[in-house]
Amino acid sequence: MSITYPPDIEATINRLVEEGRFSDSTEALRAAVHLLEERERQHENLLAKLQIGLDEADRGEVDDWTPELRERIRQEAHEMFLRGEEPDSDVLP
Repeated sequence: MSITYPPDIEATINRLVEEGRFSDSTEALRAAVHLLEERERQHENLLAKLQIGLDEADRGEVDDWTPELRERIRQEAHEMFLRGEEPDSDVLP
């Protein structure tokens, strides 16, 4: 397969190879494709979780986000940060 890349993409690939981050352009492109596939998996996972939430809301299985609840969550997050704890991966983009 022969592919022509836009000049900016080709320059980036060449720079990454020249910097020694990849042994050749194929390795750089393989890494880029793997990252794209991972991003798409994460996107699909997020959409599935969103659908679960929407389905729960349709069934009335939701909690109201009162100002007090929001403040409690903010405070808990701040305390976790101060303790150096990482957030649950389910709540990260």
